[in-house]
Amino acid sequence: MDLKINREMIAVNECIFNGVQEQSVELDYILPDYYPDIFKLVKCCVTPSILSSSINGDTISYELAADIKILYCSEKSSVLQCISQKQRYTKTVQLGESPDKPDINISAKTDHINCRVVNQRRIEMQCAVSVKIKVCGENTQEVICDIFGMNAQMKKIPVEYAAKKISVQKCVTVNEDIELNSSNPPVLSIIRCETILGNPDQKLVSGKLVAKGEASVRVLYSCENGMETMQFALPYSQIVDMDGLDDSYICNIKASVISCDVTASANNDGDARTLKCELKINLCCTAMKSMPAMLVSDVYSTVYPCEFASSKLKIEQIPESINESFRNSFQVNCDEGTVESVYDSWCTPKNINTQINAEEKCIVISGMLSYCVMVKNESGRPSVIEKDEAFEQKIPLESVTPESTAEIFVEITGCSYTITSENNIALKAEIRVTGSLYKSSLCQAVTDVQFDDSAKKSRDGDYALKLYFCSENEDVWDIAKRYSTSVSAIMEENDLEKEQITDSGMLLIPIV
Repeated sequence: MDLKINREMIAVNECIFNGVQEQSVELDYILPDYYPDIFKLVKCCVTPSILSSSINGDTISYELAADIKILYCSEKSSVLQCISQKQRYTKTVQLGESPDKPDINISAKTDHINCRVVNQRRIEMQCAVSVKIKVCGENTQEVICDIFGMNAQMKKIPVEYAAKKISVQKCVTVNEDIELNSSNPPVLSIIRCETILGNPDQKLVSGKLVAKGEASVRVLYSCENGMETMQFALPYSQIVDMDGLDDSYICNIKASVISCDVTASANNDGDARTLKCELKINLCCTAMKSMPAMLVSDVYSTVYPCEFASSKLKIEQIPESINESFRNSFQVNCDEGTVESVYDSWCTPKNINTQINAEEKCIVISGMLSYCVMVKNESGRPSVIEKDEAFEQKIPLESVTPESTAEIFVEITGCSYTITSENNIALKAEIRVTGSLYKSSLCQAVTDVQFDDSAKKSRDGDYALKLYFCSENEDVWDIAKRYSTSVSAIMEENDLEKEQITDSGMLLIPIV
């Protein structure tokens, strides 16, 4: 048998695990002697974060941290008191199989919090945290790209696929001591800390990826006269080793905050005027290289009987980066009387949903924006106003297809306020949407073929030409396969320029 078959291995990205794990966070706290009695509970919040993750065989392990802050006021003072606790949990998940070149995506969010004051010295808190885990692995599929001999006829389709991928995660730790401005009063306690990361710059140097960026840290702290804010910038730079990286790869760096711990340190006078900040950033660095390929999607022989096996492949292409910004405006009312002043305002995205709209060529992002405003009411005590606002935003993307998927991150880069009346505050949130649009196409590819050279195809007569009445938009390939001839022979005999019939009519079918 004079037959030669060229095969190629195509990289296919498969989702190994996609699920949610629940974690209960509980706290039964008795106030130390140096804390005043509880008179009014102002707010309780739990901020979860993933500190680390790793895969060993078919098991993924991760470390979850829960940063708990309980804010309250005493009866004889308007100074806001802050109870700060940290809890850590180590969890494991069975994936079912061991992924090759795993791509891990883990995020945690707070579902609900219940906090109650048992007595003036004791607080109980219960919280539910959900951890979303998605693990993808690289698989390979052998396909046929060319056949020589046995009078084989092939229908080929050109594809561009992500042939090589390098993925590295690196943790960057930045430590900095920040002195308060001379006009700022000393710190009593840290109320909240907010960190915003800009898009890092990237540069390829000698097979290594250099990432440079800046983190903007905003701190709200309590003092003798109420509360103050302090904002500062922390630059960072990191060299990431990525074996095999060169100029032919397309690189992308996603920076996310692992943790930001800010503590106040006292000077020789006993005043806490130094903020010690430890910031941990996770750099997720990916580099991808695309390659062209010609896949055989259908095959037959003009002389010999032929059988083949095919498989539907999801051809993954290099993802398209998404980086868009928009604004959302909202108004809140204070139910506790006149607003004397505003200490701070912030916003948190919740329950984010993403939908692909291929008809309108866009991604639809919807969810809730949870607005919080820390105010000083007419009684002189701090109070928190909380309101949720639903939102929907369309991100136009011309390359969206029905097979596309998206990985979206919604971040709040700023939240400003304006006092419009005695008990009304106008809020404006600056929202940034980042992520990736994963473009893929489904194609039927031949994976195996068998020719029977012991027998030849039988014909219903001895002729060189056959008349055939074709339909509009009929493929020449289907006609050629039906009569065991070649596409080129039909096109040459009938002076056809395209492999799809434009008008119905009579065709001459040469038998080869």
